[in-house]
Amino acid sequence: MITLAEVGKLGAMRSGPASVLSLYLTVPRNPADLRGLPAGADDLIAAAESATGGDGHAMAEDRRAVREKLQLSGRDWLGRTVAIFACAGAGLLEAFPLPGPVPDRAVLGIRPHIRPLLTVVRWYPVYQVVVADRRHAWLFRVAGEETQTVTAPAAPGIRAAGFGGWYGLETYRVQQRTAQLARHHYRDTAAMLEKAMAYGEQEPLVIGGHDQSTGELLALLPPAMLERFAGSFTADVHTLTPARVRELAAPLVTHWARQRAERLARQVLAMPPGGLAATGLAACLTAVNTHATEMLTVPDAGLIPGCECGRCGALSAFGGLCPDCVTAALPVPDLIDEMVTRTLQDGGHVYPVGDGLSQLAARLRFPLPR
Repeated sequence: MITLAEVGKLGAMRSGPASVLSLYLTVPRNPADLRGLPAGADDLIAAAESATGGDGHAMAEDRRAVREKLQLSGRDWLGRTVAIFACAGAGLLEAFPLPGPVPDRAVLGIRPHIRPLLTVVRWYPVYQVVVADRRHAWLFRVAGEETQTVTAPAAPGIRAAGFGGWYGLETYRVQQRTAQLARHHYRDTAAMLEKAMAYGEQEPLVIGGHDQSTGELLALLPPAMLERFAGSFTADVHTLTPARVRELAAPLVTHWARQRAERLARQVLAMPPGGLAATGLAACLTAVNTHATEMLTVPDAGLIPGCECGRCGALSAFGGLCPDCVTAALPVPDLIDEMVTRTLQDGGHVYPVGDGLSQLAARLRFPLPR
């Protein structure tokens, strides 16, 4: 599964005079429909050439490489969206099956078009799932369709929930001892989680099991982990398979990730203007051009063509000469994608937002110049 760092590295590549072909294509679930897949790719590429005035002859080698890739690997991608990047002049041919769907599209530009790739990385992230009852705990790390399993040791000495003994005193003692051992078990499970999630990306967390186990485990998690809690599901822990765990947890994680991006966008939009916030295309372009962007929220779809200065690289929504360098501007197929790439290169964070929250917004490191 492609990582955020790999998305940034791909976006940082520039092809020079050649055009990079970025293709996002949904592979049909039925193998019998694969015969029409190369033709569908050709139609998308032709539309991209028409939009940019590209030379069909110059793209012939990339088109042929894409068709061969689809014919060789199409059966491995049934029912999934695949991203393919090709540029014969730069020696580039990469293909990634994506963990979630994005609209079919082809884009030609001076660098790979990464915004759909970033969207699926943000909305379908790697995540952790802990499934627990009073005695057992299983930890799963899910990356796309791959699931790693870690089983914690069972809590010692916990009897069945229905055990009561022969006399009332024995019943009370057993219940108290059982509750004490269960609390130790949940504390051990919380410590295991904290250790497993202490390094690397801030991955979301899902808890599965009975409602009582979920509540007791949540009460023991530190605040930093509670911020990454994406939700819970109820299930019989002894009948769950890794595939079923992924099936139950994945929608919770995607919903949490999308809501998080929307919440960040609303927070920036609610900030007073003129301070550490920029909203709208013009202000966000200024923020990116001055390396002021700490966090950028962008729409998950749509293209805004624009220009960049051939000398200083400043982005603009208009053509003509750069006001600083008096140099002719070069066309770019999507200003938003350029802003995404440059924000990542500056060490900032980018969150694609859907559901109609299409306004560009940026949280700034410092106020913009007047």
